[in-house]
Amino acid sequence: MARYHKLSFPTYDTKDDPLGWLNRCDRFFHSQRTPEGDKVWLASFHLTGTAQQWYYVLERDVGEPAWEGIKRLCNQRFRTPLRTNHLAELARLPFPATVVAYQEAYQARMAHAGCLTPY
Repeated sequence: MARYHKLSFPTYDTKDDPLGWLNRCDRFFHSQRTPEGDKVWLASFHLTGTAQQWYYVLERDVGEPAWEGIKRLCNQRFRTPLRTNHLAELARLPFPATVVAYQEAYQARMAHAGCLTPY
């Protein structure tokens, strides 16, 4: 028999890149076997501040989008802008004062870059 843990649903307030929040939402939905029709409602309930206002206007103007649409629109609106050439973006990554700060900046860019192949 499967064992389930009590999980808290993450909130999002736009202070950070939305990619982590969206990933945690997907992991929550997967672990709880959330029906597709409940995902947007549950995620939108956990938006706060500017993110909640953004969703309110979105839902008012175009209706409730599907979860995949929310993910795409949320990334477009709130993620840190990256240029389209991800390798060049990584090559131009500045060297901050610490290795840890560089690693964090590198990971943030790699998360948006997707799969990079040598071809």
